[in-house]
Amino acid sequence: MTDGNPWHERAEAYARVVAGREQGESTSSPLVARLFECLGDVTDKDVLDAGCGEGFLSRILVARGARVTGVDVSPRLVDLARGRDPSGTIEYRVADLSRPLPDLAERFDRVASMLVLNDVADFIGFANTLYSLARPGARAALLFNNPYSFPMRGDGHVLDYFASGTQGVYGGMSNLLGNTVRYHHRTLEEYVDAFLGAGWRLTKLADVAHRPPPPPGESRISFFMILAFDKM
Repeated sequence: MTDGNPWHERAEAYARVVAGREQGESTSSPLVARLFECLGDVTDKDVLDAGCGEGFLSRILVARGARVTGVDVSPRLVDLARGRDPSGTIEYRVADLSRPLPDLAERFDRVASMLVLNDVADFIGFANTLYSLARPGARAALLFNNPYSFPMRGDGHVLDYFASGTQGVYGGMSNLLGNTVRYHHRTLEEYVDAFLGAGWRLTKLADVAHRPPPPPGESRISFFMILAFDKM
């Protein structure tokens, strides 16, 4: 659903934020680099960008030789993505990936998702749908906010790691969009169990160090992680 979805409601503002980042870090970002390490070669592969937003990752995938389908629940963001792809190289569609999409069954060799999983209310349905859309032998890689980091961040984030289902606030992005942006907190165990329960086989858990080491005496935790799965 798009009702109450800040990414949909503030789609144009979000697109401007992404555009600013894309100019300087689309391929050099440690988040993007680690995601592709876990995803593997995408050349001549059919790739699903799960939760494509305004097409940031879809455009990088195409530049790396993939045939890309981007799916997002927000019509506004999908319209913006299409506007950045005037030649129609990328197939975009509006759909809720927490629900079955039988017309795309077993279509994809790779499934990529960047900073989406924490925003999905029905993460179990999401895991099941992605599994159904992947071909046998496919690889999925999902980059998301590390649930363990939330209690350390403050600024509206969830303080009790075990309070699954609690909604936290992305403080920085809320300020940038001028609107409160919430996420659904789940434990890492719940995420892993959802994908294993869907039939995926876990192949990699990667912590992403997106910031330089802190000064002596200060602690650091990865704000992001990647889960990679194979469909056998």
